[in-house]
Amino acid sequence: MSRYPCGPACTSHAFDVASFLADFHASFPALEIALTEDTSERIQAALLSGEIDIALLGPTGEAPQGLSYRTVIDAALAAAVAPGDPLLGPDRTSVPLADLRDRALICLPRGTGVRAALERACAQAGFRPRVAFEAAAPHVLAQLAARGLGVAVLPFGEEGPDLGGPLTTLPIVEPRIRARIVLAWPSTGPTSPAAQALRHRLREALPEARERSSPTECESRGADPVGTQAAAPTPAPPAGIRVVGARGSVRGRRPSSGRR
Repeated sequence: MSRYPCGPACTSHAFDVASFLADFHASFPALEIALTEDTSERIQAALLSGEIDIALLGPTGEAPQGLSYRTVIDAALAAAVAPGDPLLGPDRTSVPLADLRDRALICLPRGTGVRAALERACAQAGFRPRVAFEAAAPHVLAQLAARGLGVAVLPFGEEGPDLGGPLTTLPIVEPRIRARIVLAWPSTGPTSPAAQALRHRLREALPEARERSSPTECESRGADPVGTQAAAPTPAPPAGIRVVGARGSVRGRRPSSGRR
């Protein structure tokens, strides 16, 4: 039995889970597939307990003993604000973390990598973030910010188009804060043929990515912001996929020329 959760929401341009599963099922029609969702922390716990075989998640720290990580997105966090917000000013291109101390924040829930990175940085700066709104989907965070309900904390580049009002994104600095999306799987213990087939397909669909940098970081390195964007597809909210192979064997079909 092979079970796979596919990971946390870190952006509005989601990894197409439905197409991935449809292609995988077309190649391995004998496998039974089921999909569930949960927080990154719970998905990681399920990996460690053997309930699932592979995951795409936002880690809240380093890989625990017994798990292997492969980073598919590494992005700087930014503050997204509506026009007229006090954080905006002439020629302002970033916002110090201290300026968010007394602001109503809009963020992903606890148990996600973005929230853990924000809370860790705030604790080191000597304050607790005042999170007024939580949502599991980044585009909902951006919509709330576009209505002037607070400052959305998002991975750089995730404010998204056409959310009911323009948003300005300011990279958070002093310190800079980063969040990751990783492909995770148990590093010990037996692996079923079904899990091996699924892991291989996911690694093809989600190649290891370079850091996604903000314009401020790119300028400091003399680099082109476009050239530093992560090349991997962006993941969807944390989800679990259970794959069951008959008698532990997996026989695949070649994808047709019109599918990948």
